[in-house]
Amino acid sequence: MNYISYVLLVLLAMGLAQRQASAVEQIEAWSYYPAAPFTTDETANTGLTSDLVAYLNQALAGQYEISYTLLPRARLNMMLENDEQAVVLFAPSVIFGGLNRGTYLWSEALFEDRQEILSRMDAPFELDGPASLVGQSIAAMRGHAYPQIACEVESGQIILHRAHNEGSLIGMLRLKHVDVITLPNSTISYFMKKNLSLKPLVHFSRNSLSTYTRHLMFQQGMENQRDDFNQVLLKMPTDPHWIEILQKYGLKPIIAE
Repeated sequence: MNYISYVLLVLLAMGLAQRQASAVEQIEAWSYYPAAPFTTDETANTGLTSDLVAYLNQALAGQYEISYTLLPRARLNMMLENDEQAVVLFAPSVIFGGLNRGTYLWSEALFEDRQEILSRMDAPFELDGPASLVGQSIAAMRGHAYPQIACEVESGQIILHRAHNEGSLIGMLRLKHVDVITLPNSTISYFMKKNLSLKPLVHFSRNSLSTYTRHLMFQQGMENQRDDFNQVLLKMPTDPHWIEILQKYGLKPIIAE
């Protein structure tokens, strides 16, 4: 092979590599969960959200490159309203207008979750509808909305004490500052896995405040991206790697149909 032929082959290979690189679509991924299990160390960028992004980048290599940003909820809402193209990670099916109602595009479910009602084991409380919470001393996360009891909270029948973080919320219950707290099952499961001493102290009400599934949520116009991601999500419940990731945080995959 002469020098000119060699140069032409190199240029051809470089051009092919550039075309392949340009074929990879960049996708912005947003989350508004700064707490465990979704974010376990913001500085080190660890947690379930980062693990999911790494998993999807590997599964969709050659098609998409996903970059993840943790945002305050208010900023995320503003960016969604401005129709900025992105995917929201672990969106609950009970907010953002709900599943398949036209505002956003929803993926297959990642896993099931529920808003737990938690009390102390020495003073167990069983939820029997919103009315059963009237008169209870209840704590919840600051900035979070609870549609199931919104009317009672607005009318003053239920008074919510607010905590800045999940650890403080659990501490309020343990120290008997309140009778009842509410947290997602995904959160309390992680704390119990990390602190085994919690398990004999916390009582789970048989009835939760709500049950829901967590999804990837896309902006309108991203049907092709949603469908491509769904091809991966449909296989995840039986993928040992994904199951191992969830188990690390005390979670289980959604039951495959």
